Amino acid sequence: MSKKVDFIKVEVVPHDPSWRDAFEAESKQIALAITENAIAIHHIGSTAISQIHAKPIIDMLVVVKDIIKLDTQNSAMEALGYEAMGEFGISGRRFFRKGE
Repeated sequence: MSKKVDFIKVEVVPHDPSWRDAFEAESKQIALAITENAIAIHHIGSTAISQIHAKPIIDMLVVVKDIIKLDTQNSAMEALGYEAMGEFGISGRRFFRKGE
């Protein structure tokens, strides 16, 4: 018996210089939302590399002082349009998703 497999179409496009500006704007909003708990916010993933094609999704890594305090800041992140996903399969991290 064959099993139906659904495929997800992934769009890969040439690098867009506006991705850096989008990261900068979004990282400022996140820093304001989680206040003094933020240590650093890094632009990661393929959109951070100007020499390659990428999925047009800005990935970020946020370093915080207190991950437990971050759990109390979910509503601030949700106000920015993020969905709090908890550890999402990796112990000791918090995952937030915005958009689709």
